[in-house]
Amino acid sequence: MEFTVFLIALVAVAVLSSAGAWIARRRSPEAAIGRVRPRSERDEAVLAEWLLAGYLSAEQYRRDMATLAARDARRHPLVTPPDR
Repeated sequence: MEFTVFLIALVAVAVLSSAGAWIARRRSPEAAIGRVRPRSERDEAVLAEWLLAGYLSAEQYRRDMATLAARDARRHPLVTPPDR
């Protein structure tokens, strides 16, 4: 009987701690990782880190990468040599 009570309590603690970790992961990535990041770290690297950590879904990652690519294309347009 004591073992059953102990086992139930152990499972309850495991479920509660897992739920707390899951809820913390679902908060915004800035709050979970911290708003300050090194200046040398690229936005693409930050997005990849958030994706692997579970803060972004694959769809959010693709959308944000497309936004970064469009911003980069506006700031640094591709210049090709003229046709001869």
